[in-house]
Amino acid sequence: MTTCRLSRIGEVHPLMIYRFLDCKYALLAVAERRLRISRISQLNDEFEFIGLALNRKERKDLREMREHLGRKSGIISMSSDWHSPLLWAHYADNLRGIALGFEIAGPGFYPVEYRAVRPTLGDLGLRSLSDITTRQIKSLMRMKFDAWSYEKEVRGFFNFEQGEKINGEQHFFRSFEGTVSLKRVIVGPRCTVSRSTVADALGELGSDVETIKARPAFKSFSIVKNLNEKNWQ
Repeated sequence: MTTCRLSRIGEVHPLMIYRFLDCKYALLAVAERRLRISRISQLNDEFEFIGLALNRKERKDLREMREHLGRKSGIISMSSDWHSPLLWAHYADNLRGIALGFEIAGPGFYPVEYRAVRPTLGDLGLRSLSDITTRQIKSLMRMKFDAWSYEKEVRGFFNFEQGEKINGEQHFFRSFEGTVSLKRVIVGPRCTVSRSTVADALGELGSDVETIKARPAFKSFSIVKNLNEKNWQ
């Protein structure tokens, strides 16, 4: 992995991070050169953005704040680790999917901070929720229960712009350009997609993107590169 340096609010760059997807959606993302931005209301953690321990009124106010943010922005969740069998099982169609590796060369993505106990306003040095600062809101947006720590999540926050209606629902995307560069396509151990199909999706990007067929490690609980090229036709 490329050496990282710390920046403001826990941001790190440049770095390699990975997006796990079902095979068909990974190939579509590569072909269209873009990733879908997830809505906050559709994330799989009910405590997203509302992880503070608050009284009833403050909980209501914080939920309203989350709803306001969710109307105009969303996130792209990735991981700093592609070797975890749990991530492949949970987010890549039970190891039948694909992990896309991106090099992030600038601001926008931040590592998640995992906590065992929900902090109070007092822990943040606040008397009331109305005193919360932009910096503290950004920190709250990166906080999750430590049971999720196996994900080693790195997330990016993006405003919704120029949505596209698909199957009657509005979707928003972040393109592969600027500071977000596709560098690896890792085909899962149970994925049957051919090498040529991946190459077709990559097109002119093929010369700059490493393609890997993954397999279970022989001596550890890890997903690793299959060095036998003959096993992937």
